[in-house]
Amino acid sequence: MRTVLIGINLTVLLLPVAGIVLMRLYESALVRQTESALIAQAAFVAAFYRSLVVEQGTRPLETISREFRDLDGQWFDGRWSPRPPTLDLASSPVLPPFPDGQPGQPARAFAQQVGERLMPVLKDAQLVTLAGIRVVDPWGTIIASTGDDVGLNIAEGDEIAAALLGEPSSRLRRKSEVVEVTALNSISRSGGVRVFVAAPIVLGGRLIGAVMLSRTPPSIVQALYAKRWLLLQALGLLLVLVLVMSLLTFRFIARPIARLADQASRISAGETSALNDESPADVLGSRTVEIARLQDAITDMAATLEQRANYLQDFSRHVSHEFKTPIAGIRGAIEVLQDHDSDMTGEQHARFLHNIAADAERLHRLTERLMELTRAEIRTSACEPFKLTDVVRETVNTFSQQVVFNTQGVNAEAHALGQPDVLNAVLEILFENAIQHEACEVTVWTRLAPGIVELFVQDNGTGIPSSNRTKVFDAFFTTQRDRGGTGLGLTIATALLKQSQGELRLASENGPTTFRLTLGQSQGTPATRR
Repeated sequence: MRTVLIGINLTVLLLPVAGIVLMRLYESALVRQTESALIAQAAFVAAFYRSLVVEQGTRPLETISREFRDLDGQWFDGRWSPRPPTLDLASSPVLPPFPDGQPGQPARAFAQQVGERLMPVLKDAQLVTLAGIRVVDPWGTIIASTGDDVGLNIAEGDEIAAALLGEPSSRLRRKSEVVEVTALNSISRSGGVRVFVAAPIVLGGRLIGAVMLSRTPPSIVQALYAKRWLLLQALGLLLVLVLVMSLLTFRFIARPIARLADQASRISAGETSALNDESPADVLGSRTVEIARLQDAITDMAATLEQRANYLQDFSRHVSHEFKTPIAGIRGAIEVLQDHDSDMTGEQHARFLHNIAADAERLHRLTERLMELTRAEIRTSACEPFKLTDVVRETVNTFSQQVVFNTQGVNAEAHALGQPDVLNAVLEILFENAIQHEACEVTVWTRLAPGIVELFVQDNGTGIPSSNRTKVFDAFFTTQRDRGGTGLGLTIATALLKQSQGELRLASENGPTTFRLTLGQSQGTPATRR
């Protein structure tokens, strides 16, 4: 379990790393960021070029410019013309590398002079912006560049061709060659895609040139490398967090479960001392609520099994003792009859046969009672609501010829929750015991309490001595063995009520014997007695 938990936590830890590989949206954001920067730089270069042209303005504007179509008047002097980025890796095509410049008609002398003044500024700016910058005259000849291609004509390039028609444009192109580098701080040089931005340069409503900038956008690796120390700190924090979570999980889940499994194994092997091996501080300090409940349940189950085993052991001993007495009497009587049958009188012969019959009858009663006890302990019938007076009246009618009953205290509206036939059997046992103890009157009454119904049975028999009050519910304990008592009646009654979620207790300490039966109270529709 510890290995599984650590594996799960490490998998969760790797999810952000896997997400970085799939961050195509972030790559597009880096491309648009680069495009925005190039658009801003193009605007500054165009503005600077216009200022130089105005400063050098010794010739008419018509001789150094050309007409173009100003769509929607966007190049009208003094008008706001913001240009948002448009490139997206998901939708923008990646074009072939930008075509090389071709020899062509030389630029006008005036344009060459302005370009010479502009060139140092462009190269100085490139040291910071890392962008390649080219400025062309109105016919596509390069007059200023950060490279060594001044004088070449690039009018065939799509970006420049569009700019010379008055249309700004942005393109993604493959680089003509990828530079192999080893330093991470130069990793942008090894990128395979380059952003190109071109814009016309307009003065007085006429096209005086165009500017084109290009740069490789930063990659995700470069962006992460810039934050490498922060990322390393975050990674270390995550590793520590995973380790702490794994240790806590092991302490509060894995270790208690392992300890619980070991305890269960020892209990199943019969080692009852395993129930009390752990100290309270250890148990309470390293368990979750659910595991605590599970451990308590297993402990209770083991204690119940141990109690049950002890009960079965004691029960078997009592059964053996109860059976040995009549069996010994039967065997002794049979031996006497076998050895002295010819010497016995008819009266003696009949007495021995009567003893055998009495012991056999006792064995029969014991067997029947044991069967009743077994059925009572394994009974699993569901509880149902019933009217208490119906069951009491039915049982009283069965014994009305043997004893006088007083049932005026029974609440006629009391509804109990249980099993009517169980209550009937318990009352029969109590009435039989009262008759065996020479009772001539039995009083039955009820008392209602929140959620329960209490039924009291009191007789005026010989009573129970104080020395025997703690033994009356023990199996095989009886003071009426000579009258056929087995000592199992109250044991059976207790087991029957327990299966019906009820309880049987001796309610009297002095005076007439009084038993209290406790059942759940029901507000439902009572079952009909047939």
